[in-house]
Amino acid sequence: MARQEQIYSFFLLGILAVSLYFAFQVLTPFLHNILIAIILASLFHPLQGRLNKDLKGRKTLAALISTLTVTLVIVLPTLFFLGALLGQAAVSIGALQNWLKGAHLSTWLSSETFTPYITWVNEHFPWLEIDLNKLNLQGSLLDLSRRLGQMMIDSGTKILGNFIGIGLDFAIMLFVLFFLFRDGDAMLVQLKHLSPLHDSQEDRILRRMRDVARSVVVGSFLVAVCQGVAGGIGLYIVGIPALFWGAMMGFASLIPVVGTLLIWGPAAIYLLIVGDWKGALILTGWGAVIVSGIDSVVRPLLMQGQAQMSTFWVFLSIIGGIKYFGPLGILYGPMILALAMVMLTIYADEYHEVLDAKCHNPEAPDTDI
Repeated sequence: MARQEQIYSFFLLGILAVSLYFAFQVLTPFLHNILIAIILASLFHPLQGRLNKDLKGRKTLAALISTLTVTLVIVLPTLFFLGALLGQAAVSIGALQNWLKGAHLSTWLSSETFTPYITWVNEHFPWLEIDLNKLNLQGSLLDLSRRLGQMMIDSGTKILGNFIGIGLDFAIMLFVLFFLFRDGDAMLVQLKHLSPLHDSQEDRILRRMRDVARSVVVGSFLVAVCQGVAGGIGLYIVGIPALFWGAMMGFASLIPVVGTLLIWGPAAIYLLIVGDWKGALILTGWGAVIVSGIDSVVRPLLMQGQAQMSTFWVFLSIIGGIKYFGPLGILYGPMILALAMVMLTIYADEYHEVLDAKCHNPEAPDTDI
C-alpha cells in the first residue's frame, strides 16, 4: 500500500512538473507584460482598495477605473515622452557632431590657459605622459557621438517598425492589470494556499516585495524624474536642448555618487569652451544646488516609513538587472535582489538553532587522513 502511494505521489508530481513546464512555455511571450502588471497592481493596490470601499464592493467598476487611471497617469505619458525623446535625440546628437567637427579642441587645450596645468600634471604624475600632439580628443568624441547617434536611430527604427507589437504588448499588460485589480486578492489567497511556507513567512515575502516596489522602484524613478525635470529646466535656461539631455540626466541619477554630474558637468565645460562663462556658472550652481539637492530632500520623503535597500545594493541590482534583462532590469533587478534577501532572512530564522550552535561551538581540530 505504501509503495502504491509512493508511485502515486511520483506520478502526480511528474504530471504537475510537465504541465507547469508547458504552461510556462505558453506564457513566456507574455511574461514581461504579466510581471509589469503585477508591479503596477501592487503599487496601485491602495487606490483599488479605496475604490472598492467607495463603490460598495463593485470590483469590476473599481478595477476599470484603476486601469484607466494607470493608463492616463503612466502608459500614455510614457508613450508620448518616448516619441518626443527620440525626436529630440536625433537633433541633439546631430548638433553635437556638427559642433565637434567645427571645434578645435586640440588647439584649445594647447592654449596658454591649460599648458601650465598639463605641465604640472606631467611633472608630478609622469606615468600619465599627457602628450597633446598624440591626444586625438576630437576624433574620440566624434566616434563616441556617432555610436550614440546610431544607437538612437536603431532604437527609434525598432520602436517605429514594431509599433503594432508594442501597442499589443501594452494592451495585454492593461488586460492583465484589470483582472489583477479585480481578482488579485482571490488569486493571492489561492497562491498562498498552494505554498508550503508558513503564513508569517508568506506575509513577510509579500510585504518585503511591496516595500521594495514602493521605496526602491518608485523612489528611484520619481527622484530620477524630479532630477531630470529640474536638470532640463537648468539646461533650457542656458540654451541646451532640455528634453533629451534632461532625460539623460534622469537616467544618470540612478548612478550613485556621481549621478547627474555626468551630464551637467560636461555641459558646463562645453559652455566654457564656447565662451559662455555666465551660462557655465549658472548651470554649475543649478546642478550642484538644485539638481543634486533633490536627491537628499525628495528621496527621504518618498521612502519615509519604507524598508530601504542601501544605495550599494540598489546600484548593483539595477546594473546587473539591465545587463541580464535589458531595460526592464531597472524594475526586475531590485525586486529579485530583495526576494533573495528576504529568503535569506527566512532561512536564518528557520534554522537559527543550527546556525547559533555552529557559531558557539568551536571547530573540530583538523586531522590528517
